Amino acid sequence: MLSKLKHFFSKASVPTPEVDDDLLAFENPNFITDPDKIARLLGEIENSSPLCSIQIEGFAEDFSSSILSVKLDKNSIILDELMPKHGNDLLLRSRALKLSTFHKGIHLSFNLANIEIGHSRGINYYKAPLPDRVFYPQRRRSPRLEISAIDIPFSGVVQRTGISIGGYLFDLSRGGAGVSVPVNRARVQRGDVIKNCQINFDDYVMDFDFAVRFVKPVSATSPKVQIGGFFEGLSARSQSKLSYFITSLERVEIRKQKA
Repeated sequence: MLSKLKHFFSKASVPTPEVDDDLLAFENPNFITDPDKIARLLGEIENSSPLCSIQIEGFAEDFSSSILSVKLDKNSIILDELMPKHGNDLLLRSRALKLSTFHKGIHLSFNLANIEIGHSRGINYYKAPLPDRVFYPQRRRSPRLEISAIDIPFSGVVQRTGISIGGYLFDLSRGGAGVSVPVNRARVQRGDVIKNCQINFDDYVMDFDFAVRFVKPVSATSPKVQIGGFFEGLSARSQSKLSYFITSLERVEIRKQKA
């Protein structure tokens, strides 16, 4: 699998330019500060549904979450609860965090403060005012890399309905994944647990359960859906294999950007 990844990324070493003049036209190329541009960027991230890394000041551990909604009319952003779960207790104390993720192959981050907690179907979510600036170092020649191009299959059984589900990963992190499913016959919804899941990477089969955190249609006219969530019940060996695999991906990407 890793050799296939290297081949895939090597083909992307001469990227197609992706220029967004509106986002490039600001004084500091490392930060977006215009409220309209921030809102649009966060909306794009919400639609692409990446998993996000969360840092809480004073703690070395990273947590995982995702952006559930960006509400422009209320100047607010809604985040899913944190995984591992003890991160939620830390967040309730600090009411502030730093969120990091990737968009169009570029790392971005921003701080959120004055965070409020809410509840939906027994799951916590967090609401905060939109950030006043986003660290997003634009590059005019930045390829858009998607894990879906690597063809990592996913399978499992939805605990609530007992129906099997299958698809392919479009996003992967150390804490969870995003899965593209041709049609939602298993009637997956937020809060479900998918049992007996498997993915295969680098000639290793990883077994786990999957806690669903979002289900989104790809478009209004397509039966395809994107399902995102967190890994549960990973063995120590699987955690080690997954971390090594992702580190290998990151190194390939770094080498490609430096080439």
